[in-house]
Amino acid sequence: MILSLVSGMLRPLSVLSLLTAAALSQAPLTIGNIFVVRVGDGLAPLTNGAVATFVEEYTSTGTFVQSIPMPTAVVGANQPLTNAGTSTSEGFLNLSANGQYLTLAGYSALPGTLAIVATPSLTTPRVIGRISLTAAIDTSTTITDGYSAGNIRSVVSGDGTNFWTSGNASANAGVRFATLGGSTTVGINAGAPSNTRVAGIYNGQLYTTSSSTGYYSVCSVGVGVPTVGPATISVLTGLPVTVGPSAYDFWFADPQTLYIADDRVVASNGGIHKYALVAGTWTLQYIMQAPGTAGCRGLSGWKQNGVTTLWATTGSQLVSVIDVGVGSVVTSLAAAPTNTAFRGVRYLGKATTLQRLPATCGAADIIATGNGEIGTDLITTVLNPLGFAFVGYGLTSFGPGLPFCNCTVLHDFSFLAGGPQSTLSLPFTPGLIGLQLYIQGLDFLAPGGCPDPLFTLTDGYAVTIQ
Repeated sequence: MILSLVSGMLRPLSVLSLLTAAALSQAPLTIGNIFVVRVGDGLAPLTNGAVATFVEEYTSTGTFVQSIPMPTAVVGANQPLTNAGTSTSEGFLNLSANGQYLTLAGYSALPGTLAIVATPSLTTPRVIGRISLTAAIDTSTTITDGYSAGNIRSVVSGDGTNFWTSGNASANAGVRFATLGGSTTVGINAGAPSNTRVAGIYNGQLYTTSSSTGYYSVCSVGVGVPTVGPATISVLTGLPVTVGPSAYDFWFADPQTLYIADDRVVASNGGIHKYALVAGTWTLQYIMQAPGTAGCRGLSGWKQNGVTTLWATTGSQLVSVIDVGVGSVVTSLAAAPTNTAFRGVRYLGKATTLQRLPATCGAADIIATGNGEIGTDLITTVLNPLGFAFVGYGLTSFGPGLPFCNCTVLHDFSFLAGGPQSTLSLPFTPGLIGLQLYIQGLDFLAPGGCPDPLFTLTDGYAVTIQ
């Protein structure tokens, strides 16, 4: 009955002293709040030199909570993490796929270092910053072999130990792969575009945005989350491939809904672009624009109980909008203090409760996305099926698994959804909190598993509804 229920609903300058004081007593990050990258300490106008970088916490309605300063000097293994004051393409923020870390990138340079973007990465390494839910900062990961004399713009991670970066330079640019505490990287691109903007991971797939010839929007990077190159970068079907748009950050509300921040001025269609996947083609629905004349660069969102809320940055302000369709009103929540600017933004949801369970007996794989929170979606995809794919949901676990033919069955398969991808909408029902669900993929008529009837099984997942 429970499973049936589940499947069926299947600042102005004057505040700077307060920010500094708050930074001295950092608190753990608060779930449900918004985090914004601010560049500059407000004491002098922004230039192309390196400036102090902060990650600032706001409530979802724009009330300032605290400021988390990135290091400005070497402390143990941690390196400085600064940004170029006037490089508007830098300073983007990401949330790791497991919901445990915020990530951003910058330069291992002291504030005031002139023309920071032009520095060689061998002597001025690019830096990956990681902030845990307890507000612990790690900037021990550096890049000495990429983005030399160029911008490093963003970094995304699955688990806080593996990182994919984006940026530009004359060589060793594009998307690169790094590991925690390392100093060298692996180039992922098979070729163009070398000038990449914001990297992201959604539903087990790595993406980046670009505004280079032939690549003017959100692009997939290889298959899955590649750790070696060469990987082909491809613009998503239907998104722009000709000059005009200026895509930066992006956010998937679900596999069929994509929002993209475009930093062109409002008069030139800058703002938040909403796309829907229609018959396999991403199709523009409408544009939501911030107050004033500036477009948007940073973008994040949250969808719960059917309501999608977006947060974006324009450089000078943090804005928000509830997407209710054409004419949705974008409102300003906070203004960047004088001599500072806002860059990236992320909503901090609950960390995922998904746990992968090994059980595969065939060629197909499985990936599940979601955090298990009531009112949200769990999205499961069976990858590379050789037969006919199904996603099975269960309420009863078979412990380490029940041997069956040549396979391992993980749960009771109370509900079976046909097709390689299934979206399970969790009802906004507090009584479901604490319920355990189990997921496993089935590849019917695929060889290598049970001979009669012929099928194989994938790995599975356990998830606790929260």
